[in-house]
Amino acid sequence: MIQNFIIGTYSQNGIYMLQFHNGSFSLLNKLDAFENCSSLCYSKNNIYGIIEYSERNRYQNGALISVSSNFLDNQAFSIFGKGPCFILLDDLRNLLYIANYGDGTIDVFLLDNTGCVISPIYHKTFTSHSRIHHIAFSEDKSTLFVTDLGDNKLYAYKIIFENQTLDLKEFSIYTFSAHTAPRHLAIYADNIYVITENSCELYHFTFSESFGFHLINCVSIMNGNKTIHDTGCAIRISENGQFIYTSIRGKDCINVFTAFPELKRIQSISCFGKTPRDIQFDITQNYLLCANQNSKTICIFKRNEKTGLLQYDTLYHIDNPACILPYEI
Repeated sequence: MIQNFIIGTYSQNGIYMLQFHNGSFSLLNKLDAFENCSSLCYSKNNIYGIIEYSERNRYQNGALISVSSNFLDNQAFSIFGKGPCFILLDDLRNLLYIANYGDGTIDVFLLDNTGCVISPIYHKTFTSHSRIHHIAFSEDKSTLFVTDLGDNKLYAYKIIFENQTLDLKEFSIYTFSAHTAPRHLAIYADNIYVITENSCELYHFTFSESFGFHLINCVSIMNGNKTIHDTGCAIRISENGQFIYTSIRGKDCINVFTAFPELKRIQSISCFGKTPRDIQFDITQNYLLCANQNSKTICIFKRNEKTGLLQYDTLYHIDNPACILPYEI
């Protein structure tokens, strides 16, 4: 099966479009406009990415770039927040949500029916200590989940959108212990899994509109003693909800967990590089891909669908990969 991926990089070399076939990558296209791109998403006609920082000023005001699917036409827009690190498409309402780590805010842009960016319509601030790192929708897109790494909180907001006016109504909050630093989350049905950066833990919550967040379990993602260099980073859950994959910078490894009947580590494997910034399945879920930011490689693992276990396959060399996204035109 031939697949396409778009790769955002922490470099001046922009984003790459790669073709993936039988466990191997080949270059299709490259766009230099996406310098220091930390996150990507796409619609039918457009690719959207965020420029996070310059080498001189990490937490400057960022930029949103919109590019046509053929890489020929692009638009650029300023973001009110600083240090944007995650972008999320709401194709139900034609909105783009951007999480800003640098000043702990969220920006939202309105799209037209073709996916072109019209204008910013919403800017949400939290506290002076907030570092908003990840945002995700419930399955019906009625609720927005937000991880605040700085204030150690997990939020749920009801999305209210009428007459092209947006409001986020706070619905439920879970407060973690100090210095835990919730970073990214993965969702399966009413189950929410959160990986923490500083404490290197995996939290399992259930969520309902009646009771909000309910903590089920918390386990360490460490295999061995933790050092100050070890930080939790990326998380993915398999399509069937049975297996969870987490990456750790410092230890530079991927840990595999069963989700049911309990969180249980079944494998710890090297990422064969440095700083596993992002992990992603291919469309078939027969492969797991790991973006090793500081060793400038993508590690390709074969994945056993029944057992969830990974087996190293090969490395693909690319400039400072930060995010990996399957791209179905």
